[in-house]
Amino acid sequence: MITLFLRFLEEMGVRRETLRYRVSIHESADAGAAVVWWAEVVGVPPDRFQPTSLKRHRPATVRRNTGEGYRGCLSVEVPESRHLYWKIEGIMKGMTDEDPLRDR
Repeated sequence: MITLFLRFLEEMGVRRETLRYRVSIHESADAGAAVVWWAEVVGVPPDRFQPTSLKRHRPATVRRNTGEGYRGCLSVEVPESRHLYWKIEGIMKGMTDEDPLRDR
């Protein structure tokens, strides 16, 4: 989903260098390794990432997202995205509006 979203942003004219990335991960996991993994997925160096957001460990919660394959959640932020929002809103409106030629 992330790579599809990044391709969509590129098609909309957003340069990848302008994006901001942040990993949210449980404090009991390997946050550094997760950032490196996500950096490879999105194709940017790990130093381009915002500080990692650590989720506190709650022993009462039974988590299923654990183990070596757990890499947290990646957030992608598009700074100054007002115009992008308007473009997406227009696309969605165009897809859902009634087609005046359909009934002819």
